[in-house]
Amino acid sequence: MFEMPEHDGFRDDEIIAEIYCHIIFWTRQLQPALSPDMLAGACEVMDQAMFAVAGEALGAGGTENHLHFLVRMSPDHTLAEVLDVLRARSAAWVAEARGKGDFCWSESEVAVSISLDELSAAREFIERQASHHEIVTFQIELKAIFEEHGFDYDPRELFD
Repeated sequence: MFEMPEHDGFRDDEIIAEIYCHIIFWTRQLQPALSPDMLAGACEVMDQAMFAVAGEALGAGGTENHLHFLVRMSPDHTLAEVLDVLRARSAAWVAEARGKGDFCWSESEVAVSISLDELSAAREFIERQASHHEIVTFQIELKAIFEEHGFDYDPRELFD
């Protein structure tokens, strides 16, 4: 049986890490709920929300039904914590901006790790989402991301 090695003497606050993540949220049933102003506002809210989890926003982009967000995460917070903070704060802001309380993101989201070598390309991809989606649908894009990263998924359950 595997035994955990003894603690190496580092305190948790001495952990040095660079963790980059590409996060994707989409609207429930891919409803076109995000105007360009709402999309920009949601990105701003997510940018500010990253401070709550000791992280940093590095890029954002999307269209009327989804949002890509590139972040540097702190080792002090789990991915689940980061996703919860981003989801809750951005959904609340969009619901208020729409003047309705009915906005919500899909129950699913995607998060993939990004290496330092991929950071520039990921940022460019995320920031050119509007022009990219003049050619490729979000459904095709997301399926390609899933396949590229080897995710096992059921396409019937992807979009609520």
